[in-house]
Amino acid sequence: MSADEISSQEAVFRKLKVISNRLRFKIIEITQENRLNITELSSKLKLSYTKCADYTTLLEKQGLIQKIREGKETKVRSKVRLSKDKIEFL
Repeated sequence: MSADEISSQEAVFRKLKVISNRLRFKIIEITQENRLNITELSSKLKLSYTKCADYTTLLEKQGLIQKIREGKETKVRSKVRLSKDKIEFL
């Protein structure tokens, strides 16, 4: 196995580890179809604003979500496509 293949596998492992948390997974799921800000996400998840912001920062660092500036707001959009039997990293 080449160094590039090992590095790629490690990146996938890190992404899977991050989304193995139910609430972080839910953030990805919710933001597949809708762009939401942190306040909206925290309300939907019944999660504190601070914890939700921490989760979105972690997801963003792993390239799993994208934060998009819309006027004065920052919205979150998933960079992962989930289906019944597949996870696709975009």
